Amino acid sequence: MGNRLRSWLGRLEPAHWIALAAALLLLPGLGLRPPLEPWERLHAGVIARMAEDGAGNAFGPALGDEFYLERPAAAYWPAALATTLLGPTPRASRLPAALAGIALVWAVFVLVRRARGTRTAALAAGVAATTPLLMLLYRTALPEALALAASGSAALALLAAAADSTAPRYLAWLGWALWGLSFGLGGLPAALPPALAILAFLAWSGRTPAWSRLKPVAGLLVSLAVAAALCVPALAIHGPAALRGYLRPDIAEESPATDEQIERSKPDDRMGFDADLEALAWGAFPWSALAPAALLGLALRRRRTTGTETAATDDAQVVDGAATEADETERRGRDFEFGVLAWTVAAWATTALLGDRFHHDPFGALLPLAVLVGLYLGRKLDGEWSAVDAALLIAGAGLMFAFHRDVASGSRLSLLAAYLSADTATALRPPVWAGRAALLGVGAAVGLSLIWRRWRWWLAAAAVAAALVWIAGVLHFGVPPAS
Repeated sequence: MGNRLRSWLGRLEPAHWIALAAALLLLPGLGLRPPLEPWERLHAGVIARMAEDGAGNAFGPALGDEFYLERPAAAYWPAALATTLLGPTPRASRLPAALAGIALVWAVFVLVRRARGTRTAALAAGVAATTPLLMLLYRTALPEALALAASGSAALALLAAAADSTAPRYLAWLGWALWGLSFGLGGLPAALPPALAILAFLAWSGRTPAWSRLKPVAGLLVSLAVAAALCVPALAIHGPAALRGYLRPDIAEESPATDEQIERSKPDDRMGFDADLEALAWGAFPWSALAPAALLGLALRRRRTTGTETAATDDAQVVDGAATEADETERRGRDFEFGVLAWTVAAWATTALLGDRFHHDPFGALLPLAVLVGLYLGRKLDGEWSAVDAALLIAGAGLMFAFHRDVASGSRLSLLAAYLSADTATALRPPVWAGRAALLGVGAAVGLSLIWRRWRWWLAAAAVAAALVWIAGVLHFGVPPAS
């Protein structure tokens, strides 16, 4: 038995270990907490009602005696199926979201590995898996989880296909299908960031072969077919009212909590750029420290290299007649980094302008930011450094310490609890030691990298480990909400 187990473990590839680690993070204790008040409880009620009504009412999600058309109907199907099979429990309603989170972390690793290798892909997956607000989403019954998984996977697949001339043909087709699925599950806020990222990538890269590799006409037809299969029946049944779930930014959606509860428990009602920036800072803690360096550092590097790339390529063609394989690999990696950078900006802009389905919490912007931070760390493991990098790391560390009192003590997460719970604003507060460990661990890694002017591999691993302590505290050791 032991020999068989060792043989089986020996055959596992890195992607399998990534998926296994994500499963161990997301699945244990999935049903221990009751549905969070008021939003998860509301959607759990819609899921239970759909499971009770059966397939005959698949395009008519209901809440009480009325149809609930604030979300696409297809977003509730997996949870309704799980509820039918496992019963109306919190575990059943959350299981599809947790499985989508596992698949998303796996997809981040597999698709980033094509452009930047196994080490950078592991860092990107590790950062995504230790981004607290993102992983918290994948332990709820909120329908946004499935839409974000489809949207993020679509963006990565399409960018990988456009940047890599050796990518298999099915990668672009898969990306287009996932893009159509993201619209069917989350509407315009889910489908817009990948579209904007691809358009920006193609416009600024100036590479005609990248556009042809995506098969845009046939790909759009695939996306439309998938989206139409999920949307047209609902529009036929409910008419224009069903458009709200697909096109309307629902930042004005009424809370299921009473006005008195909202006034008592909500810290503020601010919306827009400043609130999104603040939520992004605490929602990505402790990786907030690396966000400025990743965003601006990779953007500035792209600007520096783009101007010299053409001349270098022309000289290489004169001397050798063709670019070397190493040059092609580097170009592919830089193109992919630029695409992720465009995706991050597009997701943040979509969140700030349209709302992203959950008030102040920028779920849609957290995933591309996590991938971008992973790419930045992978780039710096190669030893590239500059004074600009050091300045941006210092600025990011200052941002982290500015938020550390709120985040590490748990009160920043209690903002999230205030939106989810009308009973207590301290629900989901993790132990203080978990936040302190993340703060000190990642802070020490940033400090040592500044001293050595390089991100050594064990420093990056230590930062991921410290963030893992924090995410475990958030997901598994938080105080459950009051009953």
